[in-house]
Amino acid sequence: MVQILESHTDEVWFLQYSHNGKYLASSSKDQTAIIWEINEDGHMSLKHKLVGHQKPVTAVLWSPDDSQVLTCGAEEVIRRWDVDSGDCLHTYEKGGIGPISCGWYSDGKGIIAGMTDRSICMWDLDGREMECWKGQRTQKVSDIAMTDDGKWLVSVCKDSVISLFDREATVERLIEEEETITSFSLSNDNKYVLVNLLNQEIRLWSIEGDPKIVTRYKGHKRSRFLIRSCFGGYAQGFIASGSEDSQDEDEEEKLWEEEQFKKGIGKRMDEGSNRIASSNGMPLHPQQKPLPQQPPQMYAYHANVPPTIGPATSVDALPMSQQAELAKKALQDNVKKLKESHAKTLSSLTKTDENLTASLMSITDLESSLSAAGDKYVFMQKLRDFISVICDFMQEKGSFIEEIEDQMKDLNEKHASSILERRIADNNDEMVELGASVKAAVAVLNKQGSSTSVIAAATSAALAAAASIRQQTQPVKLDELGRDENMQKRREAERRAAARQKRRARFENKRASAMEIDGSSLKIEGESSTDESDSETSAYKEIRDKILLCADKVFSDASEEFSQLSMVKARFEKWKRDYSSTYRDAYMSLTVPSIFSPYVRLELLKWDPLHQDVDFFDMEWHGLLFDYGKPEDGDDFAPDDTDANLVPELVEKVAIPILHHQIVRCWDILSTRETKNAVAATTLVTNYVPASSEALAELFSAIRSRLVEAIAAIAVPTWDPLILKAVPNAPQVAAYRFGTSVRLMKNICMWKDILALPVLENLALSELLFGKVLPHVRSIASNIHDAMTRTEKIVASLSGVWTGQSVTRTHSRPLQPLVDCILTLRKILETRLASGLDNSETTGLARRLKRILVEVHEHDHAREIVRTFNLKEAV
Repeated sequence: MVQILESHTDEVWFLQYSHNGKYLASSSKDQTAIIWEINEDGHMSLKHKLVGHQKPVTAVLWSPDDSQVLTCGAEEVIRRWDVDSGDCLHTYEKGGIGPISCGWYSDGKGIIAGMTDRSICMWDLDGREMECWKGQRTQKVSDIAMTDDGKWLVSVCKDSVISLFDREATVERLIEEEETITSFSLSNDNKYVLVNLLNQEIRLWSIEGDPKIVTRYKGHKRSRFLIRSCFGGYAQGFIASGSEDSQDEDEEEKLWEEEQFKKGIGKRMDEGSNRIASSNGMPLHPQQKPLPQQPPQMYAYHANVPPTIGPATSVDALPMSQQAELAKKALQDNVKKLKESHAKTLSSLTKTDENLTASLMSITDLESSLSAAGDKYVFMQKLRDFISVICDFMQEKGSFIEEIEDQMKDLNEKHASSILERRIADNNDEMVELGASVKAAVAVLNKQGSSTSVIAAATSAALAAAASIRQQTQPVKLDELGRDENMQKRREAERRAAARQKRRARFENKRASAMEIDGSSLKIEGESSTDESDSETSAYKEIRDKILLCADKVFSDASEEFSQLSMVKARFEKWKRDYSSTYRDAYMSLTVPSIFSPYVRLELLKWDPLHQDVDFFDMEWHGLLFDYGKPEDGDDFAPDDTDANLVPELVEKVAIPILHHQIVRCWDILSTRETKNAVAATTLVTNYVPASSEALAELFSAIRSRLVEAIAAIAVPTWDPLILKAVPNAPQVAAYRFGTSVRLMKNICMWKDILALPVLENLALSELLFGKVLPHVRSIASNIHDAMTRTEKIVASLSGVWTGQSVTRTHSRPLQPLVDCILTLRKILETRLASGLDNSETTGLARRLKRILVEVHEHDHAREIVRTFNLKEAV
């Protein structure tokens, strides 16, 4: 023993030398890893202790250039460390799941990991996820490696199965063992895999072409610990393995050597003169190719007796004793031949008996198979009739289902359009009158100044202009019978005006109540969905219930074996279970989604993704079909069983089109409730459908288009404070428009986990905040109270995406225009402070401004506020 390394405080689980041989890395149950440096005298010294994991470190792996190492925390995180400094360069993790195994790309530019959710993930060095495979066929990826060309991904995907996945062709080959696999090692030339099994056996597999066993090794002992065997020696010419039986080490080595000779690792006898022996007793030859290039072979060796040399001699000329000896030898030879002949005869009789027994068994098997074939024929005939009937049945019912779906779509569209049309009419009514009033007031103010009398004159002009517009918009127009054609339109306009006044009065009452409780949480008119009318709600629900009642009766005239999804599912599962080959040959995995689809469509008529947050797990169809076709013994789906994708395919073909229609035709973007439910529904379908789905891409495109349309339709006034003072209703309208824009901004931020951050920045910041909302705030900056309140609302609406304590400040500073606007308010407060206006009020406003700056991560400016206004509080 040269040296004992004792810096770990618990069991050491993994050791690996660097490729250049200068370092040794170890990992331990004590949640640390250590890099040891090999000194010139051959002794090792501790170079770095890598601390940071919260769970035991199961593996430590060197990068191809030995400059970095990976450490894998058990079901926790993967960390990448710099060997020279010992610093952690990056941590790789996914929310809610942890790694089981990991490895490097062959070029050292990325890492791979097997995760606890049965997926295989690949990251670049900066932590960007490049690929991720997840399926129901994989259990836990307990060991993983990649070939040098990056083409093949080798992983233990089940207890006794190794997957060879071609990343380019997306095909998979399997190494299937009878025993549980504990670990494997990949040879340097990527041609062989050395597999350790639970039964204390090592098997060498060739993975060129179809996988096949090359040889088996036995002799080592394993009971408690995981043993990882490896290739070793020059050109990896021998196999090395640890063993738990240290007391009988010499005997173990002897048995191992004998096993190698039995496996034929030695050369032929005629090459014996050129053989030399290795240190472990295994024969090697100077010209012998190492094991990965030429797998071990079995040879038979025979010794030849040299012939007698000399002239022929007559038997009669020999002495009697020699003649007797020759006769004895001849008799012995004849007896030997007779015994050999007898042995061959007995052997022939034994084989004949075995063949007879096998023939009888074959007859029995044929009789059984004949009976099974008869049962199969009867079953297939009944199944053929069932499929023929159900196809006709679905063709007949399909038109009814489609008609009901169209009725539901029309109902949802009309319900949504009624709200939108009423809102547009309200906005037009207000802006027509208000536009004329503002124009009249501006004309007075521009000519006469801003005194109190002038403002009063401007107010009078505004009222006169509004009255004139009302008369001009819907004038009295008599038809030939003397009836006023515009009376109905005027009455509708008056009803809308009364409804607006009622909503505003209701909002003012709520705000007054809120002021008594907590004045800091006041809402601005328009910030909440007060303009959403539910006058048609009862009629909408009544019609919807009638449509759903019709849907329930679609299958009422059919027997249970056709009308119940559970019965249809059971029939096809029995087919797959009893006659899997014919099920596969009929491509039923491609057909069953179309057969089950009508049942799913009928149930999804009840799914209202904009008004309900419902999970598919709560629906009957999902519970029935989630495990469709899964083996009864509890095993996972076979790798080539496409029934595993049944539910995701139904979600893509049935659920996503419903959600897409709701988003495009029915979604009220200004409704916080509908937006929240739309986000939840989109997240739900995303969990089932792969990112490459064309239907999912179209859904995301529709969401973005609707948000762009909503922003374009928003208009926030930038009226001067004098206009707001002179024109009646102008402050309320401006506040309502601002509140509506804040509500839209908050709704856009709800999509933060679905839409990319650059898309959100363009929509919420560039187009809405900077283009429409901030100009309004700047126009009322002289009214410091309103400006401060509205700035607070803006910052609150961006919380969780760009503002708030949960968000980390970035170098890009996307909120700089907002910060500049906030600093303008600071200058106004400093002017008030210098003039001595109501210091207590100014101090209160300064505290609010300081909190705003902290929320947008401008701590330096917040500290300046504290110093300037002498605030007795920390930032």
